[in-house]
Amino acid sequence: MGFLYGCMLDAKKEISVRFDNEKSRFLEVSDIIHKRWDNKRKATLHRAGYYLNPYDYYPNKRGIELDGTLKEGLIICISKMIEDPIKQEEITDDIDNYNKEIGSFGRDIAVWERKNKKFDPAKWWMNHGTSASKLRVLAARILGLTCSSSACERYWSVFDQVRRERCSRLLHDKMSDLVFIKFNTKLRDKKLKTIKDPIEKHVVDVLEDDDNKWVTGVVPNANDEQSEGEEQEEELPYAVVKLDHQLRQQIQYLKERGVSILRRR
Repeated sequence: MGFLYGCMLDAKKEISVRFDNEKSRFLEVSDIIHKRWDNKRKATLHRAGYYLNPYDYYPNKRGIELDGTLKEGLIICISKMIEDPIKQEEITDDIDNYNKEIGSFGRDIAVWERKNKKFDPAKWWMNHGTSASKLRVLAARILGLTCSSSACERYWSVFDQVRRERCSRLLHDKMSDLVFIKFNTKLRDKKLKTIKDPIEKHVVDVLEDDDNKWVTGVVPNANDEQSEGEEQEEELPYAVVKLDHQLRQQIQYLKERGVSILRRR
């Protein structure tokens, strides 16, 4: 994440140099790149990663600070990734230490390591970001992200689930709204699962939990079943039940003797 924005700028400079900086010769290609980059890939995370990457920041510090969009991307990421306003203020205060190379940022080993393009910026922050302890953790989180198409593939799979034979005539805006709702619902459920304690189990009553039968020695809902059975028996008096049983025995005895039974009309 920390190198994508810088690599894109280097690629555009390289294209300009190859055509002797004559903009008319590569204007069409440049327009295509700008359209894709500005509308699709120039996100706040990319700008924040470029700002927090010391390999790109310190050699181009003046231009980066003059370009307000880069620091704005970092501020937006701070407001979205950190919910506590007090912690947000503490992180923004640490940006000055990073800008002025105060403390651990100005050490010789930190300066030497950041000049190597093959270094890991997230690890660099964890090793040399102690002078900005609050910003250090956030920078490692942002710079530790990888740029891949896996998120897009998950998004496309949601599109496949929404667009079926019955929904094949959905307009593009309507289908995008449905995909947005479904995809963000999954993200919300995933976040709730991470917050919820996996050991905790919500039980209204101990007796209603089947897993506690071996602890309490009481079968759940046993009393309810017994009370229902008692109510059923109370509906028919004992004398009636006994008479019905005797009548069945007499009928069976007559059938075995071959006696015909006349039914009362």
